Amino acid sequence: MTVIDKILKEWAYRCSDGIVDINDPTKTVILENILEEFGIDEKQARIIKNLSRNKQQPQAALDNADDFAKFVQEKYAVQGQTINGLDNLFNAIQSSPNKDELMNLIKNSGNKKLTPGKSSINNIDSELFNLIMSYIKLDNGDASELWFAIMFNGKAKGGVASEEGIEADVEVGNQGVSVKNYKKIGNIDFGSLPKDELKELKTITNLLVLLTGVEFTAGLTRNSLNKLLRTLESESFQDDLKQILTIGKDTQIKALKNLYNKISVLLPTGNTEELVDSFVDGVNKIIESKIKKVQWWAIIAGKSDLYLEPSSVVADRLKSKEGQLSPVISQIKGNNLFVNGNLLFGGTEE
Repeated sequence: MTVIDKILKEWAYRCSDGIVDINDPTKTVILENILEEFGIDEKQARIIKNLSRNKQQPQAALDNADDFAKFVQEKYAVQGQTINGLDNLFNAIQSSPNKDELMNLIKNSGNKKLTPGKSSINNIDSELFNLIMSYIKLDNGDASELWFAIMFNGKAKGGVASEEGIEADVEVGNQGVSVKNYKKIGNIDFGSLPKDELKELKTITNLLVLLTGVEFTAGLTRNSLNKLLRTLESESFQDDLKQILTIGKDTQIKALKNLYNKISVLLPTGNTEELVDSFVDGVNKIIESKIKKVQWWAIIAGKSDLYLEPSSVVADRLKSKEGQLSPVISQIKGNNLFVNGNLLFGGTEE
């Protein structure tokens, strides 16, 4: 294999779709980096760039619904994920005064980069989003995943992800992205938490509710949990707890003895501050294990805004400290984690 062949092979490998394209600025940057790594001079670089033009695949005509559907399915969906309604999307695009721009966007992708922060969905990107949301259905997924895959040159995989227990809705290169589509950036369902760990947490919570008398509604809201944690650290509760432990240690009453045994497991030293720290640490671990199953979290809000953050940042903003749950956490309802989208993405609570 010649040096040129090696460079072209490496270039194709580093392109997310495996296709080299000297007219694609994003892919050209990749090539420039490779040429620098190989120590290629300017003259050799021109030869390689000319040769690369012959390596490009001809663009599909996509002048009928069948070819269009096949192209989109193969380019923007992982194997096993079905995109329904592509024929209707094709017909809608043909009726648009911007059909050429829309087709070019789909053929070449938006080639956007995964960049933290808020961006606007407008112009041709917005029209494509609205068309996709009107005509496309994904098995066990949201149509917005296809739009995101097109814009970021990725692959939609929502339905397949559910079967594999993987959180990513879209794959962008080797990065997994969880994509949520909401009318506004408010209370956002981040999906189910790990079942075994959550069950253990709820068991502890139920016992603490019994001991403290703190009332809960249908879900474990942040305010209710924080009230519970504050009660645990209060002097009056600690005094009551000492009396319960004193009575329960030598009692012959079975129900009271069982309660004493459960408390002893939770509080081997009798220190409620340690229990609070342990409880908060448990919440952090459960949430972090959920958040970091993907590399990025994306929220589409109101069809006009896109919020993107790496999972490490999201996990840090959800991290609870100093004996209180993070204000970004809204509640744990059922098995699902709900978060305050305004606070998560740098705004203020409404």
